[in-house]
Amino acid sequence: MTIKLNLTNKTLNNMATISGKYLGNLCSEFTHNQSGVKINVDGNGKGFSPIDLTAASLGACMMAMMAYTAESKGINLEGMSIEVDKTMADAPRRIGEFNIVVNFTQSYDDKEKTLLQRAADTCPVKKTLSSDCKINIVMNFVD
Repeated sequence: MTIKLNLTNKTLNNMATISGKYLGNLCSEFTHNQSGVKINVDGNGKGFSPIDLTAASLGACMMAMMAYTAESKGINLEGMSIEVDKTMADAPRRIGEFNIVVNFTQSYDDKEKTLLQRAADTCPVKKTLSSDCKINIVMNFVD
């Protein structure tokens, strides 16, 4: 594998979607440049860590993919919630496993359940994660 480093003061494609600044004491602040929304990332366990943000990104992406599909098919997802737990692995240090539980508050037929399960699997964050990272998903549908 060849990695080419660009050591100029330019951003890729001359546009940074997210900008970050190190604040010291293992803390950073990141800004979504289009909206101006800021988040703080804390390496001291007092807030979201980079690993927590990865878990949140995976959960948010899965929910978004289900929502896009549901809205296009007239399926109501109001009240849906998600819990994402992560387990670290060693050698090398990384996320080894995600356990995800999706809870639905509405009733769906078998076709809609399958549609929602397939939509969750299209999440680009999920597809980006290494195959060394196990992703377990449980979907709790209302009977």
